[in-house]
Amino acid sequence: YVATAVTSVHEMENGFNIWSFNGKHLYRILKDHFFQFLWRPRPPSFLSPEKEEEIAKNLKKYSKKYEAEDQDVSLLLSEQERDKRRMLKEDWDKWIHEWKRIHEEESLHRQKLRDGEASDEEEEYEAKDIEVEEVIDVSEEVLHLEYGQE
Repeated sequence: YVATAVTSVHEMENGFNIWSFNGKHLYRILKDHFFQFLWRPRPPSFLSPEKEEEIAKNLKKYSKKYEAEDQDVSLLLSEQERDKRRMLKEDWDKWIHEWKRIHEEESLHRQKLRDGEASDEEEEYEAKDIEVEEVIDVSEEVLHLEYGQE
């Protein structure tokens, strides 16, 4: 494991991160007023030196067994994920189908609102810019000016 830490000296995002040997982020703990990170010493092993040696000798056999179990669990999880995604897609397709059905049912009503014109297709639309000028008020004022006056 690898630990990275930011202490209170920096005053932002104080805390620590724990990473696996291959760089996978495992934990992130944020703590205000975080001053020090220390590793706890590894406790002594409960196994005898002979048992540790036997395990090291048969490690390949054990690892194959546990890798097979891990693969079974991984396949089960990926199958569950596929099922979940399939269900989400089916829900989405149902929603789209329902929306299209409602859209079709309302097409006659939309056509009535548009004076009988079926304008659901985008190609049928024609954009027009119309400018309207409207005179709101006109007033006339006569000013009498005499020459020589300021």
